[in-house]
Formats: sequence, structure tokens, C-alpha cells
Amino acid sequence: MSRRVLLVDSDVDALGALASQLRAMGLGVANANSAESALEQAYQSRPDVVLAARQVDRGGNVRAAFKEKAEFADIPVLFLVDKLGARELEPDEVMRVDVDQIVSRISEVSRRVSRPPLPADIRGDLEQVPLVDMLQLLAMNRRTGTLSLTTARGPGDVKLVEGQIVDASFSRRTGERALYRLLAERRGRFAFSPGEPSSARRIQASTNMLLMEAMRQVDELNERRATLAPEGEVFALSDLASLSGLLDGPESMPDPSSMRGRIFELLQMPRSIDELLDEIDGPDLEILEALGQLKKSGKIKMIPLATLTTPLATPEQIPILRSLATRLVRPGFSAPPRLVLATSASRLGVLAYSMRRITDVAVAPEPTARAPLPRPLGTMRLGEGVEVAVIGLPTDETMAPTWALSLPGTAAVVRVGDAERAALEAHCEAVEVMLLEADGLIGAFDATIPAELAALLRSALESAAGAW
Repeated sequence: MSRRVLLVDSDVDALGALASQLRAMGLGVANANSAESALEQAYQSRPDVVLAARQVDRGGNVRAAFKEKAEFADIPVLFLVDKLGARELEPDEVMRVDVDQIVSRISEVSRRVSRPPLPADIRGDLEQVPLVDMLQLLAMNRRTGTLSLTTARGPGDVKLVEGQIVDASFSRRTGERALYRLLAERRGRFAFSPGEPSSARRIQASTNMLLMEAMRQVDELNERRATLAPEGEVFALSDLASLSGLLDGPESMPDPSSMRGRIFELLQMPRSIDELLDEIDGPDLEILEALGQLKKSGKIKMIPLATLTTPLATPEQIPILRSLATRLVRPGFSAPPRLVLATSASRLGVLAYSMRRITDVAVAPEPTARAPLPRPLGTMRLGEGVEVAVIGLPTDETMAPTWALSLPGTAAVVRVGDAERAALEAHCEAVEVMLLEADGLIGAFDATIPAELAALLRSALESAAGAW
């Protein structure tokens, strides 16, 4: 591989002439006219040697500028001299007119700082080699290929051309946002595969500048994460029962087109910080700032990790529930018996979220369409082949014609929250299905807490079995 020289000279004509001569000798040459522009060029393409005119160094101190940057401190700097006068050449000087000597010195000093080549395939652990260090190493060795990562939050990759980062992907993000998210990962595995990346270039900034900005943002993001959710808590609207009231009151509801409005909309069901960052377009720091404002205003609440997963019942309760469930099959209908949770369409998604966090419940796959139709939420598995299906029923009165799909043969319907009652009650009476009230079964009910949903399911099963 040819040596890469950064030629620094404020004399455009002299710079151009020497650059042409060096290129003719097989060297790669980049040009700059000051210490400042030389650093900018170095960030774009790391040189093996800096060759600076003495007069430029006196005006801007090229060597000092490079020594101040840790990533460039080991790059040798040679100085071009036009006339010697009575003195002799210093060890770091070369005569401008002697191109052969210049090439010889470039080869000599660049060999002193040359790095051993990296193996073609590189694998490792992020706990031992942080991603930022790996990317800097690949940049210094001008590697082209894809760095693939496997983390707890999912897979990602960083694509490089000649050591420069050209694209990244992680979760649903691409480009710089994906890179920033990847750099925050502290645990996982990585593997580098050489070869020309196939994706388009989404990242234009130089790798060194990019990594410096990324690490600044990562530090601030981690600090805000720790403040907002120190134990990894998830967030939800503080009072889902009054959501419709908030929507009717524009003074209480954030502008839907704003960052806060988008967060408010998404938190109709609980979400983690990572989920919010994935769903919302915009800088991560701005998203966390808006989340903090909503938290401070009391419009959202945190749900502790300890409440995110819960058993359906204790081991002692399971045999009792199993015995009760065998009574719920209606004559003329096949097993498993059904419990229906009737609520508004917006709250139905929250129930589905909490259902997925109850053990002993087999969860139905998430529907591809989000139309407000009756749908399975899950199946309570009580052992010995005994199961109870749980159906979600949207109670918007416009959906009443679809209720006939779910109500016949149902063991009981549980009305949750502010769901429409009159029409639902009439339909239940018509098919002789018991209508229960969630608040009447367990008191105040928070659909975002899986343990409360598990308690509601147990109470509904007991009440329905007792009626038969």
C-alpha cells in the first residue's frame, strides 16, 4: 500500500508542483494550506506523514496542532526547507528541491510508526474491547468491511470503507442515530467481515469527528436514562381512564405534532425508553428531554420492573382455578371456555401488553391489522390440559355488530374502565351471558400493571364458576 502524505503549504503553486512530483513517485497526497485545514484533512483521511512548509509551521504550528490531538499524536511531521544558509538540516527537515530525499525520509519515518496489520476476520467481546476502540482500530488500519454486533437489544452493524464509517443500522435506526445507539451498548459480541459494503453511504462525517460527537452524546444519553428510569422502568400515561377527557381538553394535551405529543400518543400503552427512541423520529436527546417534561408534569407514570412480570396465580391457587374452569364450558359449546374483557379500543392494547407479561398465559400473536375488532388476548393454562381463552372486546358502540362473534358461549364478560355499558348489557342479556364489573371484582384497576390483570382474571373465573 502506498504511503499517504498530507502536504501543508500556503504557497498554492509550490504546493501543486510538489504534490504532482510526489504522486508521480507513487505516493498518495492530500493538500492543506494551514494547520487548521491540515487537521480537517487528517480527519477525512488519516495520513502516514505530514509534510509542512516551515513558514506555515511558524504561522500556525502544525506539529503542535497534531500533538494536541491524541488520535494524531503519533503521526510524524517533516518540514520543507527552501534555503539553508549557513546552518545544517535539522533531523525533521528535508530540502524541497530534493524529491528523492523527501520520498526516502517519508518511507523511513512512516515505517517507524507503522502498525501491524489486523487479521482478516476479527471477533471479540464488547466488555473486553469497547466498540469505540474497535472502530478507531479499524479506522487506523483503513479497513473496508462490515462490523456486525449482537447485543441484548438486538443485532446491529457498522459499515466501513477505507476505515471511514459510511453507514450503521441498529433496531429500526440507520445512519448516525444507529451508530450512537450502538456505541451505548456495553455488552455483546462483534465480528468484522472484510468486503465492500453493499448499502448506500448515509454517514458523511469523518470517523474521528463522528466518534467524538457520538461519545459526547452517549455520555449525556446514559446520564439522562439513569435519571429518568434508574432501574429500567417503563412509562405509561398516568391516568388512562381520563384519556378521553385529556383529548377533549387541548390545554391539557400536548400538540400531537410535537415531540411531547408523539410520546403522549405512544404511551397509551406502556413503553420503555428504548421503544420510544425506536418509534419516534428525532434526536434521542430531544426525545428524552420531552419525556422528562411529561414526567415532571405528572401526565405520565413509571412502572417498576418488579411489576412487569407476574404469575397468574400461586402454585396453591392453580388446582382450585383448574377445578373452577372445568365448570365454565357452556352446553353446546366446545372447550376451552371463554372470558371476555370488554373495554375501549385504546385500552385494549394496554390489556394485550399486560397479558404478555403474565406467566401461565399463552399469548396470542400480535395482529397485523389494528382494527378495533374482537380478538384473542391469550389463553390461561391451568395444567392437565385445562385452559380458559381470554378475548378482548372493543366496546365502541359502532362495533356492536361484531359482538355476536364473541358473546355466544362466553362464560362471563368483564367490563373494564369507562366502556359503554347500556348496549353491552343488552347484548349480554340477549345471549344469557353474565356481565361483571372490573372495579366490582377487585376495586380500582390499573390495566398497565400485569399483577392487577392477573387478579382480575382469577376473580372473574371464580365469579363465573360460582354462577354456574
